[in-house]
Parts: sequence; C-alpha cells; structure tokens
Amino acid sequence: MATLIVELTGEHFRRQYLLYIIQLTHEKIKYYYVGQTGDTKEITARPVFRRLAAHLEDRKSTQNQVYQYIAHNLLKCPEIEGRKIAFTEKVKQQVEEFLINSKVTMFAYHLEPFITHISRNEHNIARRKTLQIEKLVIRLLQQNGKNVMNKKTTTDAIYINCPYPTVLQQVVKDFSLRLH
Repeated sequence: MATLIVELTGEHFRRQYLLYIIQLTHEKIKYYYVGQTGDTKEITARPVFRRLAAHLEDRKSTQNQVYQYIAHNLLKCPEIEGRKIAFTEKVKQQVEEFLINSKVTMFAYHLEPFITHISRNEHNIARRKTLQIEKLVIRLLQQNGKNVMNKKTTTDAIYINCPYPTVLQQVVKDFSLRLH
C-alpha cells in the first residue's frame, strides 16, 4: 500500500469564481489566509487546487503568499527572499520543517461558475464581487481576533453590501465567527 494517497476530484480542477480560506495550524495556533479566484490580467478564474499549490510554492513568486508569510513573518527570514530573489536552500528547509509539523486545510466556497468565452466586462463584474466578499471575510476574521496572513486588509468593508450573503453566513458558521 502507498505511504501517501492524495485524492483530487474533477471539482478541484474546475475553473470557477471562489472565495477560499486557507487555515494553517501549527502547534495549536491557527493562521488564516483569505483569497478569491478571478484573475486581474487574464479572463480566467483558477481552479482551487492550482491556487493552493501556488500558495505553497517555494520559488520566487507573487502567488505564494502563505509560503512567504511562513518564511518572513513566522520564521523571520529576510523580507527580500522569495520576492526579488529566490528562497535559499536554508529558508526552504526551515519552511519545510515548519510545514511538516503543521496542518494545512483549504475551505472553498463556490460563488459563480466561470463561463468560457466570458466578456472582459462580465469577468470584471464577477471579479469585483469576489474581491468584495474577500475583503469582508478578512475583516470579519480580524474582528474575531483571528491570526490573518493577508498583507492587504481593509476597514471599509460593510457586511450589508455583501454580494454573496449566503456564503458569508456559511463562513460565519464554519469558523464560529460573530458579525460585528
């Protein structure tokens, strides 16, 4: 029998507009990263598996915010590493050891389907809505005293304007949050 089995279904590879929350648990401390799919440069919305894989990438990237947070904020590696220059082997080893003693869980919430050949305007409308709920959830986690890994945070998010109130309520329930 294999020592590790990773099972992904077709849904993990489907392009769709999503809100996702990555929960990183290390030594009973939980950290949260909130993201969304809907590319700003291309007319696409990445599948959930590709977003998770990108967040844990150890090469120089603008997509690996979770890896960078571990390296820079939790392990105190130099800020420049991984942004302007590649991570050193020493940093990669430190992050690997951190992750070996951690658990990564990704919660994904379907917002809208991604339709092939969607217009730029329709894509931008969907993307703005995903950005809006992303900001709301970041603020909600912060207001509930959670450790948020996102660099960009917001104070202008208003819950009454949520484009996906059912999804917001599900996040509140899933993470035992209180709306302020």
